[in-house]
Amino acid sequence: MTISKENNGAPLTIEKIFDLERYPIHDLSGRAGDELLQRCRQDIQKSGVCLLPGFLTPKAIDAIAVEANESLPKAFFCHNTHNAYLKDDDPSFPEDHPRRRRLKTDVGSIAYDHLPQAGALCRLYQWDPLTRFMGLVLGYEKFYRGDDPLGALSINVFEPGGGHSWHFDESHFTVTIMVQPAEQGGVFEYVSNIRTPDDDNYDTVGQILEGKHQGVLQLPFEPGTLSIFAGRNTLHRVTTVGGSRHRLVPVLTYDTKPGSINSDEVRMLFWGRTGREHAHDNAASV
Repeated sequence: MTISKENNGAPLTIEKIFDLERYPIHDLSGRAGDELLQRCRQDIQKSGVCLLPGFLTPKAIDAIAVEANESLPKAFFCHNTHNAYLKDDDPSFPEDHPRRRRLKTDVGSIAYDHLPQAGALCRLYQWDPLTRFMGLVLGYEKFYRGDDPLGALSINVFEPGGGHSWHFDESHFTVTIMVQPAEQGGVFEYVSNIRTPDDDNYDTVGQILEGKHQGVLQLPFEPGTLSIFAGRNTLHRVTTVGGSRHRLVPVLTYDTKPGSINSDEVRMLFWGRTGREHAHDNAASV
């Protein structure tokens, strides 16, 4: 059985995936759509994060949760250590310096090609008005979905005992949707706008790593909430997951240029393979 379909067996329509009455992203020329767009832009500028609770309908949340849980056996898990800047180790800094301190992360990911392409999540991601809305919130007239066969759309999977230590993202922004929170823990914590292109702010980062900073915030990330997050300049983490349920969060990728893909190194790190078989399939179909 798949809850991504109506009782009559038809797939959920777009109108039954998004709450378009509350969030009219399909009609940004209207007053309500323009007000939504301006509010999202202000939130990003002010705090580095825009939250849209109830962005998905309850039916869509249930459908995507089923799709994700059915795909769990295909998740690849990364058990790794890193520094907060996700950069190679630099021995020119002292070993206990924030630039070098090793932090542990245990997270899995379900790759795009392991998700049901006719399911609610893939159809949500492939809907053009959503892509345009994301671009306009972030200030881009031209905006594109990612083209990576593994990482364009994926689902972060946190097993009980897993978590993601403090880090800055490589990308300027991250778009995620909460589908299934942990029973315990799994809290998204962050400190906004503490890094600039010219200043890595080692003092503040060091305080956060030592648990001595008072400005740590928690994101109220409930099922059905969409988050647009400026992760390159905002230090953040997911605390250790407890209980017996996986924490499941889809990650939607976009770029200002078409054809955006990950490197083979990134694919191997997060999915354990390069996805080169897709290039062969494409070539065979020409």
